[in-house]
Amino acid sequence: MKNLFLKNKKFRWLLLFFGIVVAICVVLIIRKNTIPSWVKWQKKQISIRKGEDEKAELILDKKAFAIYDSKGYEIFRSDKAYKIQDVIAADIDNDGQEEILAILWKKGIYGKHMPFWKKTDEKNYSQHLFIYRFEKSGNIVPMWGASETGILINRIKTYHKNSSMIMCESVDKEISLWRWNDWGLRREKSDVSFVAFGDNLIHIEIYEYAEHEENGKFDFLYEPFKDEIRNADIAALNAETVLVEDRNQVSGYPQFGSPKEVGEAIADAGFDIAACANNHIMDKGISALDYTYNFYQSKDILCPGIQKSSDTSYKPYELISRNGIRFAVFSYTYGTNVGDISKVYPYAVHYFPQDDNQEKELLEGFERARKEADFIIVFAHWGEEYKKEVTKQQREMAALLARAGADLIIGSHPHVVQETETIKRDDGGETLIYYSLGNFRANQGMKEETRTGGEAKVVISHTWDGVTIKSHKLELISAFWK
Repeated sequence: MKNLFLKNKKFRWLLLFFGIVVAICVVLIIRKNTIPSWVKWQKKQISIRKGEDEKAELILDKKAFAIYDSKGYEIFRSDKAYKIQDVIAADIDNDGQEEILAILWKKGIYGKHMPFWKKTDEKNYSQHLFIYRFEKSGNIVPMWGASETGILINRIKTYHKNSSMIMCESVDKEISLWRWNDWGLRREKSDVSFVAFGDNLIHIEIYEYAEHEENGKFDFLYEPFKDEIRNADIAALNAETVLVEDRNQVSGYPQFGSPKEVGEAIADAGFDIAACANNHIMDKGISALDYTYNFYQSKDILCPGIQKSSDTSYKPYELISRNGIRFAVFSYTYGTNVGDISKVYPYAVHYFPQDDNQEKELLEGFERARKEADFIIVFAHWGEEYKKEVTKQQREMAALLARAGADLIIGSHPHVVQETETIKRDDGGETLIYYSLGNFRANQGMKEETRTGGEAKVVISHTWDGVTIKSHKLELISAFWK
């Protein structure tokens, strides 16, 4: 009886072992022959541009796609071994003819021609990105393929502002951008890092130090921040003092005039934007405004908020692009120290609206910007000097700018750091407001509030439905130059 029990026990263990082996084999077989359940199989019909006047129709259905010519004849059908998840048409190489991009699943990483160092291919299903093109003969042939993109793609589309750029969303909701680069798709950076500093206020003490200790150079001012400026995709400051060509016009408070060496130091530091609409922009007259505008333009630095005195039309914003995101940049001031010059030079300085007609003009400018850009930045010169409290007028203007569609507002003029606020907009978006970043470089060391400035750090990112702020923070910095 004991021997029979032992034999039955061994038999049961043998059955259990055999069952485990069978289960493992079944799992492996299923794994080889199944595709992840998260995959969404698309159905669509799209028109493909073959040339200037010729088109074809693509139909994606039942995990396969077919292409038909203008007469309705089938001219191409995807391989039966491929399971097509999604497909789009895009002119990725800008040759005037659209290519076909397919997200598909197939067994094996390689095709018919494996690398010589590989003896066998994978047996499981894996995701691939294939590109097809039209030959001059009209035939459709493979153009390029990727077996490993580094992500599992959930869906794909052309980037709405640039049809040659491809946007992919991973199963983890991560967005990636891809651009054709000679022979293959190259992944682009999809975030933009933006840093902004406050008032660049060059007092006479700073000039004297530069003249006597730095051989007339001003690079020392920005040296502590140079790495952060250069590492950012976009770096900006409030250029509070106007540049002058004549050294006899160089002066400090109350009518500031900075030598071109200040501008050269700003350019050498790596700044991309010098916001110029402020109360000091006319301290040295219209010729200094023109000189400032021309200088920054020559250094490829945007100077929103001012225009040349000879301009005959209003240009409310400047455009700058980074990593596939186009920014419209506005800059406004409450006024200048010489009063309103708009009757003599109607476009030279961009003021906040003072009546309903000017408010309407502002809204129209933002509406145009929205059609050209993905993200709107406004530099606002407002508030009361040396007051940490945000004024009623600041909040009212911030509400107007938010209603107009501003995504980010950078405030200046109070020379002290003020609060940060986020306003929800009626269009579903949000407006981030730094009411004042305080001083950046200045000789106002009499109080801690003016010795301390703010550095706004914002990351703007692509999403499937547009562009948004991914993260933001305010870091306090030493604004006293010594």
